[in-house]
Amino acid sequence: MKKILLTAAAIVGMFAAQAQIKEGTVTYSVTVDGIPPEQASMMKGMELTMSFKDKKSRAEFSSAMMSTITVSDDDGSLTLMDGMGQKSYIKMTKADIEKESKKNPEPKITYSEEKKTIAGYECKKAVVEVKDQKGETQKLNVWYCEKLPYTSGGRMAGQFKGLKGAPLEFDSNQGPMKMKMTATKVTTSPVSDSQFKVSTEGYTEMKMEDMQKMRGGK
Repeated sequence: MKKILLTAAAIVGMFAAQAQIKEGTVTYSVTVDGIPPEQASMMKGMELTMSFKDKKSRAEFSSAMMSTITVSDDDGSLTLMDGMGQKSYIKMTKADIEKESKKNPEPKITYSEEKKTIAGYECKKAVVEVKDQKGETQKLNVWYCEKLPYTSGGRMAGQFKGLKGAPLEFDSNQGPMKMKMTATKVTTSPVSDSQFKVSTEGYTEMKMEDMQKMRGGK
């Protein structure tokens, strides 16, 4: 479950001020195969909703087990996590994000001219190769949209660093587990500024060391 949450977090901050479309919301469906039936039942109905406006973004991830909200801007990011009887949050400054980004090698991206339409937007295919904390290579098949440029402004967003557009669909294999995220809806309706303000009341702060343990890092 933690790998799914961390992969979802990787696309936070992908929409930035230089995007042709400066404001809107993208909804993703999330599916996972190759896991025990008891785990699969708890992961049904997973969804990620990404809202963006200028240099601000908000990502909401929900499943039967856990929900998270991450808001991000030029100054850093704040993530609230609610699940398994615990409520916690982690705050990262711009310097924290840059430090974390330097730990991750640049991904290798191979582009193709293969195209398909996702949520009404034309996308092209790319294969992204990234290395995890153990140095093992992971390949992701990505369909990206050039009308929604990607930037590495969010926590862990270096996974797609350099990609020519925002990923509207991608899949990855982690051992027997296969995860796929697909945009089901893209809107350009105005987003209220209140969406980028969240409260940590009732939540316990999580330290960077704890987040690194979740990622399997040192």
